[in-house]
Amino acid sequence: MKYIEKLLPLIDTPHTHNKLKGGRGGGKSYTVGDLIALIMSKVPLQVLCSRETQKSLKESSYSMLKKAIYGQHLGDRFTFHNGEISSAVGGRCVFIGLKEHTVDSIKSYTGFHWSWTEEAHAVSAQSLETLVPTLREDGYFQIDLGDGIMRVFPLRMFIYTMNPFSWADPVDMVLPTHREDVQEIIVNHDDNPYFPKSLESERVQQKETLSTEEYNRIWRGIPFDDGERGVLGRQSIEDAMNRVAEKNGDIHSSADIARYGSDKIVFMKRDGNQVIDMEEHSKMSTVETAYRLNDFAEGGDITIDDTGVGGGVTDKLEEIQQTSDCKFTEVKPINFAEGAEDKLRYKDIISEMWFSLKDKIDIIGLPNHDRLKKELISRNYSYLPDGRRKVESKEEYKKRTKMASPDYADAAIMLFYDDGENYAFDTVSVT
Repeated sequence: MKYIEKLLPLIDTPHTHNKLKGGRGGGKSYTVGDLIALIMSKVPLQVLCSRETQKSLKESSYSMLKKAIYGQHLGDRFTFHNGEISSAVGGRCVFIGLKEHTVDSIKSYTGFHWSWTEEAHAVSAQSLETLVPTLREDGYFQIDLGDGIMRVFPLRMFIYTMNPFSWADPVDMVLPTHREDVQEIIVNHDDNPYFPKSLESERVQQKETLSTEEYNRIWRGIPFDDGERGVLGRQSIEDAMNRVAEKNGDIHSSADIARYGSDKIVFMKRDGNQVIDMEEHSKMSTVETAYRLNDFAEGGDITIDDTGVGGGVTDKLEEIQQTSDCKFTEVKPINFAEGAEDKLRYKDIISEMWFSLKDKIDIIGLPNHDRLKKELISRNYSYLPDGRRKVESKEEYKKRTKMASPDYADAAIMLFYDDGENYAFDTVSVT
């Protein structure tokens, strides 16, 4: 088996979920194909090979696996029948389109060990939520891949190969990199010592003919930005996450309150321009939420999402404010259905809050948090006929991106919303 150094973490430190990202020619799929073929020749590994849509075997990784088998001179250990690949020791590969399956129909693959999803950037959140619970095998196995080193692999493992399309691909929202069971490996053509000359000539030609954005997406694996439709640009958000903004002792907190079972309760706190704390909760009652927020927001005011169940939390906070247990200074409820303060520029308060954050993004410090980044990057807006700006609704956002509720982004826009006061923000120091 040929090793590409950048991809060694897949072999040496495999996680339950392994996202292999990058542009063309990095050797992602060839490495995965070689690994699966080699392991199947030695142990009875059951592998589910998938992509979002598969109308025929030609659209699957079947041919690549077959090439990997013969390329390692393992052909006498495998049989190919009815669109499946089987090994002499009991290994098996099947090839499916995830979009054609439901939670019930995919249960027929319970008992499989590994999953390899090709073109994972195109897989929907619904497909991922159908796929992931299907593999349930526990434990690990040891194997020598031919170099005399015994390596340990989990019996339940997912591999996603992808050339990212956007900064908000569903696979990154369902499986954010900060999770302990997820690792992200980035590899490009210049990391691949086996990069073929035929592809190099094509790459050079496309570098001259494609736009920088198109070239970077295809050959460097750098996703498209949402362009002019996006409220916030990727670079400005990353800069804010790498910036240490000045603290001045002026404490403010925000709280986005969960409406549905899958939504999160998110608290966020800043000192001056710097976010200093953040918490995520779920399935707390309004009373529990209010008391936890009382502790979290000590020393400052609270801007809270007062829409729906948030109103109950606001009511409880106002009760707490009348007691000696109160640790905050003021409650500032915001109803996301309200109109904007600046009605000449914005359709509604959500739009106003988003652009308030945009106005401050170059002088604030945000936590380096994967889901927060994805939610901030992926929110779009449009101009109304009268020239006002309108940010897409939460329902439009979820339908377009297939993502969960943008709870972290909502907490951030509330945290930095000045409610029309236009108070001055201090300068920052960059490290």
